[in-house]
Amino acid sequence: MEFSTKISQPRIQLFIAAAIGLFLFRMIFSAQSLFLSLINDLLVLTVFYFSILNLNRLFSQKQFSAITLVRSLLFLTLVSIVLYEFLNGFHSLVGIDKIEFLTSNALFISLVTYGFDLLIIIILSYLFLVFRLLFFLKQRKNVKTYFTALLVFLILSSFATLLDKFSGWDFVKMAFTANAVILMVINSLKISWIAFLSKKEKKQLLLFSFGLIILFGISISLIHSENGISKILNNFSPSLNYFNLLLNIYGVIYFSFLFVITLFHLPTAEAFDRKATEVTSLQILSRLINQVLDFKELGDTITDLAIKVCNADAAWIILTDDETKTPVAPKNIGFVTADKIQSVIFSPKKKHTLSEISFANVTVCNENETKNEHFCYAASAPLKSHQKINGYLFVAKKVDVPFDDEDKNALETFSDYSSIAIENAKLLKSSIEKERLERELDVAREMQGKILPQSIPKVKHLEISSVFVPAFEVGGDYYDFFELPDNKFGFIIADVSGKGISAAFIMAELRGIIESLVLTFDNPKEILVRTNAIIERTMEKKNFITAVFGVFDLTAEKLFLSRAGHSSILLVRNNEVKEVLPGGVGLGLTYSEKFEVFLEEYSLQLKENDIFVLYTDGVTEAKNENMDDFGITTLKKIISDHQSESVDTIAKKIMTQVSVFSQGTPQHDDITLLLFKWKNNLEKQHG
Repeated sequence: MEFSTKISQPRIQLFIAAAIGLFLFRMIFSAQSLFLSLINDLLVLTVFYFSILNLNRLFSQKQFSAITLVRSLLFLTLVSIVLYEFLNGFHSLVGIDKIEFLTSNALFISLVTYGFDLLIIIILSYLFLVFRLLFFLKQRKNVKTYFTALLVFLILSSFATLLDKFSGWDFVKMAFTANAVILMVINSLKISWIAFLSKKEKKQLLLFSFGLIILFGISISLIHSENGISKILNNFSPSLNYFNLLLNIYGVIYFSFLFVITLFHLPTAEAFDRKATEVTSLQILSRLINQVLDFKELGDTITDLAIKVCNADAAWIILTDDETKTPVAPKNIGFVTADKIQSVIFSPKKKHTLSEISFANVTVCNENETKNEHFCYAASAPLKSHQKINGYLFVAKKVDVPFDDEDKNALETFSDYSSIAIENAKLLKSSIEKERLERELDVAREMQGKILPQSIPKVKHLEISSVFVPAFEVGGDYYDFFELPDNKFGFIIADVSGKGISAAFIMAELRGIIESLVLTFDNPKEILVRTNAIIERTMEKKNFITAVFGVFDLTAEKLFLSRAGHSSILLVRNNEVKEVLPGGVGLGLTYSEKFEVFLEEYSLQLKENDIFVLYTDGVTEAKNENMDDFGITTLKKIISDHQSESVDTIAKKIMTQVSVFSQGTPQHDDITLLLFKWKNNLEKQHG
């Protein structure tokens, strides 16, 4: 299927049609006259042209290096010489020995000979395209005119061979040939791609060029001889034979110049290789600046490239935020040896500043080291970012040749790029970590919102208002309401110490504990005592919880509450705002019997329009631009000024004043407010 698809392509079909046409022409006509010879060579040129078109398509689909092209020339030239000898032997066998089987089958001989001739055309097409690719490779100027002129004179010289049958016309071919040879020399001087080869490739090129000069010379001698392949090709097409000769002459001239130019480039090849390595390494590092997040991977890449750029044998990194100064991503060196070299470079005896590149003779470090760990010279470069040194890049040499100025410049440039890459990797990692934490905080805030009451319960004789304003960071504020048996109504307000996810989880755990206890108990002190005992198993010592648990006995018109280290409860009665502060320490501060001893149970007979305000420290500790606290005094005044209004109005007034006070300052803690107002006192109703 693939073969049939290729055959169906127009270029291949045209090549096949031209080849068949040429064969039929040669079978029908004998090219004795100038006119028939001209038609024969034009048909050969057509086959040659379509052969080039098909091979050129192959070249355009792939990219070949200069060394690969030269290697292929070497192989094809060798193949063509073998083919010449084979074809010469075949015709000698037919023409001289007159083997009966072959002579009796002239069509077979013609087909075999024509097949070899077509193969030579294809080989010449390939050689021509390779010469063309090598000529234009890495050219920075428009040199198309030079190659086109050479091609024109090659064709004119080749077709001028048809005039050899006429005496006195030899000068035409010689003139065209002379111009062609001059253009060969000029084009051979326009070689740009040698400078881009490595030292190893240049050594290979010298060997290949020498081999090609010899092979092209052998090929010229075979083509130029009056017998053998020259006679066979002249019989097929004098123009093709002469074009073959000229192409081989171009090969000798081109690769002779190439050999000499490469020889002159060889001494500077190592320096060029180093500069090329530096540029490539910096390009790789530049790409890694925005791609690599893993510091270990980045460190390995930096030390690998540092060895190449600085012509060193080992490399490693240390970071200033690592107090142990442990080598990071060491290459070709052990930790112990690296530590010894560091101590020599950073020795107080050395007069150098840590903010500059430092060099040192470290042969003293070789004592008791293995042969592979023997280093003679080392250098360090600071990894700076925003005038801050984040670490040092070290390189070390085993050879007894100090680092020179070029090494210093290379190390300085490379360390600058490395600093940017390391800093960028840290920033990217920090950004990703921040994004992850923000997602976790969003989840925690969502969880916190679901834990808190979604609506205010309707309770006879009580006006209730609640406000919860979460800070950007998740906190541990918690409040809830409970409908209890015997016409009682409970509530809790609590504040977990600290912020973040841990505080949110403690708050969630507290909610679960309280909801379980209120199913059995309705005494505030009992509930807080049992809560303190339960959290001992799970809460860390660094955390604690302040809380107020209260119960309204709606039948007895009493309020019972206990305060575990929480902010004071504000009571508004008789136009006066009082602070209620029953004794008690925070949950989790102590798990001994002292907690129960210190915890008071406060009770109060309710009166008409009594207002109770409970809050977390996010209210009183709200800051303004001068870092002053909002304070309890301000809170009392707001409540006193609006005590005749509903609890919702009072809550709004408080939040408005807090917002105005802290304008321009970020909210650092959750704000929670609970307000209760007693209405329809039974004594008043009965009185």
